[in-house]
Amino acid sequence: MRLFNYLEGLEYTQYGNISLDKEIRGISSRSAEVEKDFIFVCIRGGHTDGHLFAYEAMKRGACMLVVEDICDCVIKSKLPFIKVKNSRKILALMCAKHVGNPERELKLVAVTGTNGKTSTCKILSEIYKKAQINAESLGTLNGGLTTPDPEDFYKLLRERFDKGVSTVVMEASSHSLYLDKLYGVKFEGGIFTNLTPEHLDFHKSMDEYAKAKAKLFVNTRWGLYNSDDEYFEKISSLSDSLKYSYSIENNSYFKASNLKLYGTEGFEYDLKVQGENIKIRSSLSGKFNVYNTLAAASAAYLDGIDISTIEEGIASVKGVSGRLERLDFGNVPFSVYIDYAHSPDALEKVLNCVREFRSENQKIILVFGCGGDRDKSKRKVMGQIA
Repeated sequence: MRLFNYLEGLEYTQYGNISLDKEIRGISSRSAEVEKDFIFVCIRGGHTDGHLFAYEAMKRGACMLVVEDICDCVIKSKLPFIKVKNSRKILALMCAKHVGNPERELKLVAVTGTNGKTSTCKILSEIYKKAQINAESLGTLNGGLTTPDPEDFYKLLRERFDKGVSTVVMEASSHSLYLDKLYGVKFEGGIFTNLTPEHLDFHKSMDEYAKAKAKLFVNTRWGLYNSDDEYFEKISSLSDSLKYSYSIENNSYFKASNLKLYGTEGFEYDLKVQGENIKIRSSLSGKFNVYNTLAAASAAYLDGIDISTIEEGIASVKGVSGRLERLDFGNVPFSVYIDYAHSPDALEKVLNCVREFRSENQKIILVFGCGGDRDKSKRKVMGQIA
């Protein structure tokens, strides 16, 4: 594709001799991945500044730069460049164009929240499959980042579209929303699960964390919100989409009632909506999975999936990898579970869940961690919970 295709519709100031007919072979903000005839997009990161790698990108074959600042490294590269207000947004738009804008051909539903994103995506994608819709989920279970960088994200969408996928259910992390990785993407729907203290090393406050999550709903046709969560009002008030709510405790558009928890055997409840009743039966464990199934069932209903298919889809989900996943050790006098609880709220919920279905004389032994250079503020809290 030629350069003028990438620049169409963008606001920029041009510097140097740029041939609009130049054939572009790739887009990247990672200098080590730049090849001949690539556009290198300079982005300020949390640890370093991409502008400092302009000369390195030139040596690797870059033919043009996208910059926010005209610094010495940019000048030293002697490459033509365009100056923009926000290079992150430009990166997202260019990466989408490079693979033919697959996001415009797919139905996209995104799930955001501190906890429950992966499970909700898995459950909803299984409902779609029961409806004979070629759907796939995209997120933590695929490996890598919760929400991939634009260089990877649009390639993944293109691959899915090319193999016949029509619907993608994906996780949208607060980092990706704050950093405009999904800029320009129009979603069919967005789901808000909950908000509890997490990533405060990055967002600095719960208010800023909530604002990052709310960015998803600026560009969705409908938004679905957990009205039992204390941040429901704040996040839904920032939405420009059609608004729907789901809950167990409060009045909402989608309301769970007659909830019965059966420990390791799962749960059941009635999902009431617009005078209709959806009978939910699940072999998953824990009240947090009640919320995950409730979110997925409600989203499927909004998308026009019939009630019997929703019921069958949820009943078909036997587990989600790494989410209260029971390991099979055969005939031994103990049980081992793995759960990706990485926040205080998630750890407390999974421990309470296990406590409910342990036998009278069983002890609970917990191994957990708060790794690396991530949010240190939650470490003491999680230790106290343990």
